[in-house]
Amino acid sequence: MGHVRLGVLPAGKKWAEVVRLLQSGADVNYLADAVAEAAESELIAARGDPVLARTVWLLTQLPLAARTDRFAAELVGLGFPQGSQQSLVNVVAGFSSAVDSELVTTAGRTDLGELARQAAAESLSTLVGAQMPSLFGASPDDLRIELGKFATKDRFAELARDFFARLTHKTLDYYISRELPQHVGPGRGLASLEQSDRFRAALENHCREASLIVKSFAGGWFSKANYTGRLTRGAAQSFTDYALKKMRDELRARRVGDA
Repeated sequence: MGHVRLGVLPAGKKWAEVVRLLQSGADVNYLADAVAEAAESELIAARGDPVLARTVWLLTQLPLAARTDRFAAELVGLGFPQGSQQSLVNVVAGFSSAVDSELVTTAGRTDLGELARQAAAESLSTLVGAQMPSLFGASPDDLRIELGKFATKDRFAELARDFFARLTHKTLDYYISRELPQHVGPGRGLASLEQSDRFRAALENHCREASLIVKSFAGGWFSKANYTGRLTRGAAQSFTDYALKKMRDELRARRVGDA
Protein backbone atom coordinates (compact mmCIF):
# COMPACT_ATOMS: atom_id res chain seq x y z
CA MET A 1 0.00 0.00 0.00
CA GLY A 2 1.22 3.47 -0.83
CA HIS A 3 3.96 2.35 -3.22
CA VAL A 4 2.70 4.15 -6.31
CA ARG A 5 4.52 3.54 -9.59
CA LEU A 6 3.36 5.97 -12.22
CA GLY A 7 3.96 5.52 -15.91
CA VAL A 8 1.93 5.02 -19.05
CA LEU A 9 -1.72 5.91 -19.23
CA PRO A 10 -3.56 3.23 -17.21
CA ALA A 11 -6.02 0.87 -18.81
CA GLY A 12 -9.71 1.14 -18.02
CA LYS A 13 -12.93 2.65 -19.34
CA LYS A 14 -12.39 6.06 -17.76
CA TRP A 15 -8.94 6.49 -19.25
CA ALA A 16 -10.25 5.19 -22.58
CA GLU A 17 -12.82 7.97 -22.41
CA VAL A 18 -10.01 10.50 -21.89
CA VAL A 19 -8.32 9.22 -25.05
CA ARG A 20 -11.61 9.43 -26.94
CA LEU A 21 -12.11 13.03 -25.83
CA LEU A 22 -8.56 13.89 -26.86
CA GLN A 23 -9.16 12.39 -30.27
CA SER A 24 -12.47 14.21 -30.76
CA GLY A 25 -11.18 17.64 -29.75
CA ALA A 26 -13.48 18.06 -26.73
CA ASP A 27 -13.71 21.31 -24.78
CA VAL A 28 -10.60 21.71 -22.62
CA ASN A 29 -12.58 22.15 -19.40
CA TYR A 30 -14.65 19.04 -20.08
CA LEU A 31 -11.44 17.17 -20.84
CA ALA A 32 -9.93 18.34 -17.54
CA ASP A 33 -13.01 16.95 -15.76
CA ALA A 34 -12.54 13.61 -17.49
CA VAL A 35 -8.86 13.39 -16.51
CA ALA A 36 -9.70 14.14 -12.87
CA GLU A 37 -12.36 11.42 -12.88
CA ALA A 38 -10.08 8.86 -14.52
CA ALA A 39 -7.22 9.57 -12.10
CA GLU A 40 -9.36 9.14 -8.99
CA SER A 41 -8.12 5.59 -8.38
CA GLU A 42 -4.52 6.80 -8.63
CA LEU A 43 -5.22 9.43 -5.95
CA ILE A 44 -6.80 6.74 -3.76
CA ALA A 45 -3.65 4.65 -4.13
CA ALA A 46 -1.65 7.52 -2.65
CA ARG A 47 -3.09 6.74 0.77
CA GLY A 48 -0.38 5.65 3.18
CA ASP A 49 2.61 6.62 1.03
CA PRO A 50 5.42 7.19 3.58
CA VAL A 51 7.44 9.55 1.38
CA LEU A 52 4.41 11.75 0.83
CA ALA A 53 3.61 11.75 4.55
CA ARG A 54 7.16 12.67 5.51
CA THR A 55 7.13 15.49 2.96
CA VAL A 56 4.01 16.94 4.58
CA TRP A 57 5.48 16.48 8.08
CA LEU A 58 8.58 18.42 7.05
CA LEU A 59 6.38 21.23 5.74
CA THR A 60 4.91 21.47 9.25
CA GLN A 61 8.32 21.41 10.91
CA LEU A 62 10.20 23.95 8.79
CA PRO A 63 8.20 26.99 9.97
CA LEU A 64 8.42 25.85 13.60
CA ALA A 65 12.18 25.37 13.31
CA ALA A 66 12.49 28.87 11.86
CA ARG A 67 10.83 30.30 14.95
CA THR A 68 13.54 29.01 17.27
CA ASP A 69 16.93 30.56 17.98
CA ARG A 70 18.55 27.27 16.89
CA PHE A 71 17.34 27.28 13.29
CA ALA A 72 20.53 25.84 11.80
CA ALA A 73 20.67 23.00 14.33
CA GLU A 74 16.96 22.29 13.95
CA LEU A 75 17.36 21.93 10.19
CA VAL A 76 20.21 19.46 10.63
CA GLY A 77 18.06 17.55 13.09
CA LEU A 78 15.36 17.31 10.43
CA GLY A 79 17.85 15.82 7.96
CA PHE A 80 18.87 18.94 6.04
CA PRO A 81 22.56 19.32 5.08
CA GLN A 82 24.77 21.68 7.07
CA GLY A 83 24.41 25.27 5.89
CA SER A 84 20.83 24.94 4.66
CA GLN A 85 19.83 27.94 6.79
CA GLN A 86 21.90 30.26 4.61
CA SER A 87 19.37 30.69 1.79
CA LEU A 88 16.02 29.59 0.42
CA VAL A 89 17.87 27.92 -2.47
CA ASN A 90 19.75 25.80 0.07
CA VAL A 91 16.57 24.90 1.95
CA VAL A 92 14.83 23.82 -1.24
CA ALA A 93 17.90 21.90 -2.44
CA GLY A 94 18.20 20.16 0.93
CA PHE A 95 14.56 19.17 1.13
CA SER A 96 15.05 15.90 -0.75
CA SER A 97 17.86 14.88 1.65
CA ALA A 98 15.58 15.66 4.57
CA VAL A 99 12.80 13.51 3.12
CA ASP A 100 15.22 10.64 2.55
CA SER A 101 16.98 10.86 5.91
CA GLU A 102 14.73 8.40 7.74
CA LEU A 103 13.26 6.41 4.87
CA VAL A 104 16.14 4.02 4.25
CA THR A 105 14.46 1.24 6.22
CA THR A 106 10.94 1.88 4.91
CA ALA A 107 9.56 2.06 1.39
CA GLY A 108 12.34 4.16 -0.07
CA ARG A 109 11.63 6.27 -3.12
CA THR A 110 8.27 6.14 -4.84
CA ASP A 111 7.17 7.96 -7.96
CA LEU A 112 4.41 9.65 -6.00
CA GLY A 113 6.98 10.69 -3.41
CA GLU A 114 9.07 12.28 -6.13
CA LEU A 115 6.08 14.34 -7.25
CA ALA A 116 5.50 15.35 -3.62
CA ARG A 117 9.09 16.55 -3.28
CA GLN A 118 8.74 18.62 -6.43
CA ALA A 119 5.45 20.09 -5.24
CA ALA A 120 6.92 20.98 -1.84
CA ALA A 121 9.98 22.59 -3.39
CA GLU A 122 7.83 24.68 -5.73
CA SER A 123 5.49 25.73 -2.91
CA LEU A 124 8.38 26.84 -0.70
CA SER A 125 10.14 28.64 -3.55
CA THR A 126 6.97 30.44 -4.62
CA LEU A 127 5.33 31.33 -1.31
CA VAL A 128 8.42 32.04 0.79
CA GLY A 129 10.39 33.55 -2.06
CA ALA A 130 7.60 35.99 -2.89
CA GLN A 131 7.99 37.66 0.52
CA MET A 132 11.78 37.93 0.58
CA PRO A 133 13.76 41.03 -0.56
CA SER A 134 15.25 39.05 -3.46
CA LEU A 135 16.16 35.44 -4.08
CA PHE A 136 19.92 35.97 -3.93
CA GLY A 137 20.11 39.19 -1.90
CA ALA A 138 18.16 37.96 1.13
CA SER A 139 20.00 37.24 4.36
CA PRO A 140 19.65 34.10 6.51
CA ASP A 141 17.63 36.21 8.94
CA ASP A 142 15.23 37.17 6.14
CA LEU A 143 14.78 33.49 5.35
CA ARG A 144 14.19 32.53 8.98
CA ILE A 145 11.63 35.31 9.49
CA GLU A 146 9.66 34.54 6.34
CA LEU A 147 9.67 30.78 6.92
CA GLY A 148 8.55 31.33 10.50
CA LYS A 149 5.45 33.16 9.32
CA PHE A 150 4.10 29.89 7.97
CA ALA A 151 3.78 28.59 11.54
CA THR A 152 0.57 30.62 11.88
CA LYS A 153 -2.87 29.17 11.20
CA ASP A 154 -3.63 31.21 8.10
CA ARG A 155 -0.20 30.99 6.48
CA PHE A 156 0.10 27.23 7.00
CA ALA A 157 -3.34 26.86 5.42
CA GLU A 158 -2.00 28.77 2.41
CA LEU A 159 1.07 26.53 2.21
CA ALA A 160 -0.97 23.32 2.50
CA ARG A 161 -3.41 24.46 -0.15
CA ASP A 162 -0.64 25.32 -2.59
CA PHE A 163 1.15 22.03 -1.97
CA PHE A 164 -1.90 19.80 -2.48
CA ALA A 165 -2.95 21.76 -5.56
CA ARG A 166 0.48 21.21 -7.09
CA LEU A 167 0.64 17.56 -6.04
CA THR A 168 -2.79 16.73 -7.48
CA HIS A 169 -2.02 18.54 -10.72
CA LYS A 170 1.35 16.82 -11.05
CA THR A 171 -0.25 13.41 -10.50
CA LEU A 172 -2.89 13.99 -13.15
CA ASP A 173 -0.44 15.58 -15.57
CA TYR A 174 2.07 12.75 -15.07
CA TYR A 175 -0.32 10.36 -16.76
CA ILE A 176 -1.84 12.57 -19.39
CA SER A 177 1.50 13.99 -20.55
CA ARG A 178 2.40 10.55 -21.95
CA GLU A 179 -0.69 10.49 -24.14
CA LEU A 180 -1.09 14.18 -24.98
CA PRO A 181 1.65 14.56 -27.67
CA GLN A 182 -0.12 11.95 -29.81
CA HIS A 183 -3.17 14.23 -30.08
CA VAL A 184 -1.55 17.60 -30.84
CA GLY A 185 -1.20 18.90 -34.38
CA PRO A 186 -3.20 19.69 -37.52
CA GLY A 187 -6.15 17.35 -37.95
CA ARG A 188 -5.89 16.04 -34.40
CA GLY A 189 -7.97 16.63 -31.27
CA LEU A 190 -5.79 19.53 -30.15
CA ALA A 191 -4.92 21.32 -33.34
CA SER A 192 -2.06 23.40 -31.96
CA LEU A 193 0.36 23.79 -29.09
CA GLU A 194 -1.77 26.72 -27.98
CA GLN A 195 -4.75 24.42 -27.50
CA SER A 196 -2.54 21.94 -25.66
CA ASP A 197 -1.37 24.73 -23.35
CA ARG A 198 -4.98 25.78 -22.77
CA PHE A 199 -5.84 22.24 -21.71
CA ARG A 200 -2.87 22.05 -19.33
CA ALA A 201 -3.83 25.42 -17.84
CA ALA A 202 -7.43 24.24 -17.40
CA LEU A 203 -6.23 21.09 -15.64
CA GLU A 204 -4.00 23.10 -13.31
CA ASN A 205 -6.81 25.56 -12.56
CA HIS A 206 -9.14 22.63 -11.90
CA CYS A 207 -6.80 21.34 -9.18
CA ARG A 208 -6.13 24.77 -7.69
CA GLU A 209 -9.82 25.56 -7.32
CA ALA A 210 -10.48 22.16 -5.74
CA SER A 211 -7.64 22.74 -3.26
CA LEU A 212 -9.63 25.46 -1.51
CA ILE A 213 -11.19 22.61 0.48
CA VAL A 214 -7.77 21.83 1.98
CA LYS A 215 -7.23 25.44 2.97
CA SER A 216 -10.52 25.41 4.86
CA PHE A 217 -9.29 22.90 7.46
CA ALA A 218 -5.49 22.72 7.20
CA GLY A 219 -4.79 25.80 9.33
CA GLY A 220 -7.05 24.66 12.15
CA TRP A 221 -5.51 21.19 12.14
CA PHE A 222 -1.97 22.58 12.26
CA SER A 223 -2.73 25.09 15.00
CA LYS A 224 -4.50 22.59 17.24
CA ALA A 225 -1.98 19.79 16.71
CA ASN A 226 0.93 22.10 17.46
CA TYR A 227 -0.73 23.59 20.56
CA THR A 228 -1.51 20.16 22.00
CA GLY A 229 1.91 18.73 21.16
CA ARG A 230 0.45 16.23 18.69
CA LEU A 231 2.12 17.40 15.52
CA THR A 232 3.66 13.97 15.05
CA ARG A 233 4.59 12.03 11.94
CA GLY A 234 1.58 9.81 12.46
CA ALA A 235 -0.63 12.88 12.65
CA ALA A 236 0.92 14.16 9.41
CA GLN A 237 0.13 10.82 7.76
CA SER A 238 -3.51 11.01 8.85
CA PHE A 239 -3.77 14.63 7.75
CA THR A 240 -2.26 13.81 4.35
CA ASP A 241 -4.65 10.92 3.74
CA TYR A 242 -7.62 13.08 4.76
CA ALA A 243 -6.50 15.99 2.57
CA LEU A 244 -6.23 13.72 -0.47
CA LYS A 245 -9.68 12.29 0.26
CA LYS A 246 -11.15 15.78 0.45
CA MET A 247 -9.42 16.70 -2.82
CA ARG A 248 -10.96 13.65 -4.51
CA ASP A 249 -14.38 14.47 -3.08
CA GLU A 250 -14.10 18.07 -4.25
CA LEU A 251 -13.01 17.12 -7.75
CA ARG A 252 -15.97 14.73 -7.92
CA ALA A 253 -18.37 17.39 -6.64
CA ARG A 254 -17.11 19.84 -9.25
CA ARG A 255 -17.77 17.29 -12.01
CA VAL A 256 -21.33 16.80 -10.78
CA GLY A 257 -21.83 20.54 -10.52
CA ASP A 258 -20.58 21.10 -14.06
CA ALA A 259 -22.73 18.31 -15.50
